[in-house]
Amino acid sequence: MSLLIYNGCMVYRLIDKIILCGLSVAALLLLFGKGSGLRSSLSGNEFTVACVLAIVIALLATEVFRNPYVSSGILICAGVLSFFIPEAAAVLPGGVYGVFSDSRMEALLTKWHIQKIASKNDWEIMSERVMWWKILLLIGACLISARSYLIILVLAAVLLSLKTVFMQRKEVLLTDKFDEVRYDAQQSLRLKNEIANNLDMQVRNATLSERNRIAREIHDNVGHMLTRAVVQLQAISVINQDEKTKPLIESVSSTVNEAMTNIRRSVHELHDDSIDLSIGIHEIASALKDRFDVTVSTSIESPVPNDVKNAILGIMKEGVTNISKHSNGSKVRLEVVENVTFWRILVSDDGKGEKIELSRPTDFAALSGEHGIGLYNINSRAVSCGGRTSIQGGPDGFRITVTIPRHDSAPGKK
Repeated sequence: MSLLIYNGCMVYRLIDKIILCGLSVAALLLLFGKGSGLRSSLSGNEFTVACVLAIVIALLATEVFRNPYVSSGILICAGVLSFFIPEAAAVLPGGVYGVFSDSRMEALLTKWHIQKIASKNDWEIMSERVMWWKILLLIGACLISARSYLIILVLAAVLLSLKTVFMQRKEVLLTDKFDEVRYDAQQSLRLKNEIANNLDMQVRNATLSERNRIAREIHDNVGHMLTRAVVQLQAISVINQDEKTKPLIESVSSTVNEAMTNIRRSVHELHDDSIDLSIGIHEIASALKDRFDVTVSTSIESPVPNDVKNAILGIMKEGVTNISKHSNGSKVRLEVVENVTFWRILVSDDGKGEKIELSRPTDFAALSGEHGIGLYNINSRAVSCGGRTSIQGGPDGFRITVTIPRHDSAPGKK
C-alpha cells in the first residue's frame, strides 16, 4: 500500500515538474532569447540552450534525491550565477519547487496537520529552523527573480510543491485511517465469531448436562423400580405352586429382564454421548498442571464413536498416570488429531530415561511390572478399536503415539 501511495505521489510531482519545466523554458525564450523565431533564439544565445538543460537537470535532480541540501544547493547556485548569467534565473523555479517538496517538508506538513487536528493555537512548525531556512531561500529567490520578471514562476513553484506535498500527506493519513477501520472491522468479526463459538459451546454444554441428568434420572428411578420388579417376580416364581400360572410369570419376568437390559444399555449410551472428548482430555490434563507445563491440543471436527471416545480417554488417563509416576521432565503434551482416515493420539514428555522402543504385539506381551502394565493397557485399548501403538523413550523424552482407524472413512461415507 505504501509503495502504491509513493508511486502515485511521484506521478503528481512529475506532472508538476513537466508544467514548471515548460513554463520556465517558455519564459527563458521569451525574456532572454534573441531573434524572431525559436530556432534563431536558440542559435543566437548559447546560454539559452545551457539553461534549458540546467532546468531539466535541476528538476530531475530534486526528484531523484529529494534532499534539502541538494535542492538548496541548486537554488543558491542558480541565484549566484544569475548575477553573471541572467539566463540562469530560469532555474530558480525548479530549485524552489525542490526546496518545498523534499522529504523534510513532508515531515513539517505532517507535524502541522497533527497540531491542527489537536486544535493547538501555537503551531510548533514555525519554531523549526529548517522552516525559516526555506522561507529565507524563497525570499532570496523572489528578490533575484524580480529583476527578470520570473517571480511569478517562483511563487507558482511554491504553490505547486505545497499543493502536491499536502495531497500526499492527506492521502497517507486517509490510508492510515482506512487501515485502522479495516483492522477494527476484522477485530469485530473475530469477536463476533468468538461470541458465536462461545454460544455454541454453552448450548452444547447445556445439552450434555441435560443428557447426563436424564440418564441419571432413568438410572435412579426407572432402573431401581424395574430391578425391584425383577426381584419380586423371582420371589413369586419361587413360592408359586400353580403350574398354570408359572409360564405366565416366567414370560412377565423375561419381559421385565429384557426391558431392564434395554434401559441399562440406553442409559450407558446416553451417558457416553454426553461426554465431550475435548473437555474430558482437559480434565485429565488438569491432574498434571501442578508439576508440569502441560499443552493440550485437540483437532476434532466430526463426532467420535463412543467406543473410540472411551478408548482415547482411557489411553490419555493411562499416559497421564504413567507420566505422573515415572517422568522426571517438566513439559507434557497431550494431542488428539482427526485425519481423513484415522485419529492420532499423542502423549509425550521431555523426561530423560532409559532407551525403549515398542511397536509390535510381542513387545507389549513381554511387558511386566507396574510401568509395563500401564503401557500394556494403552496398547490393549488401541487394539480394541483396531489401532496400533508406538512407544519411544530415551534421553530426549518419552512418547506414546496411537493411531485408530476411522470406520466412517470408507468411500461414499463422510
